[in-house]
Amino acid sequence: MRRSAKWFLVFALALTGNAWAQGSEVVDWKIASYLWAVGINGDATLAGYDQELDVSFSDILSDFNGGGSVYLEFGKGHHAFALDYTYISLKPDDTPLPSPPTPPDSTMSTKMTISIVEPAYHYRLDGLNSTEIIVGARYMDIELKLTPEINGPDLPIDPPIPSGTAKFGPSWWDGFIGVKTYSQISQNWDFQFYGTLGYGESDWPWTVQGMFSRRYSNDNRLGLGLRIWGIDYSDNNGFMGEYAAIDATFYGLMIGYEFN
Repeated sequence: MRRSAKWFLVFALALTGNAWAQGSEVVDWKIASYLWAVGINGDATLAGYDQELDVSFSDILSDFNGGGSVYLEFGKGHHAFALDYTYISLKPDDTPLPSPPTPPDSTMSTKMTISIVEPAYHYRLDGLNSTEIIVGARYMDIELKLTPEINGPDLPIDPPIPSGTAKFGPSWWDGFIGVKTYSQISQNWDFQFYGTLGYGESDWPWTVQGMFSRRYSNDNRLGLGLRIWGIDYSDNNGFMGEYAAIDATFYGLMIGYEFN
């Protein structure tokens, strides 16, 4: 883990432990599960060529390239500790390979899976369901499976293109800071905004999320919203010993249910 992300997490854990040792407030909790219909716009630079990462909203509707999140939070007064896990599975459109050196109509197909784990400390300015300042760390694990479709005779290719299915699987840690706000729209409806900005092994990753929630008499909530998330990661020896980078924006509708 890069040192900056490590100290973000250590600081959050220390604050949370101090909060539990003080005060007499009742411990609160929430567990939420969300389905995320994910689209992507961006590209991956792998061994000297660009692989498009493109899944439009129409692709989501026809093929259900999706993902989901599970969110856990335990709090006490001004303080809370949260753990968020997100899984994404995508099948971007095939990318044409340059011709030459490859034969005409050659393409590269991509399958992408992403796992994200986010432990974080939340400081609630006015207690439960108030504006929160967030400090945390984010672990990213990405796997790209690349399969070339060479429609013609095999040719010597430079830069290198794999002869069969190849994998590119980076993982890394980033620290982040963020803010979460709550607004009561009506007796039964709330709006929640969540945004983060990170720093670490990737270049300023960010998240923006807006969620409308329908509150029920037991204080559980049905949520519908939009999440947008961006990454910019590079590795000088990442793919087949060559420069590799991923610069992409993920976006899509979220729907889920929160237990309190």
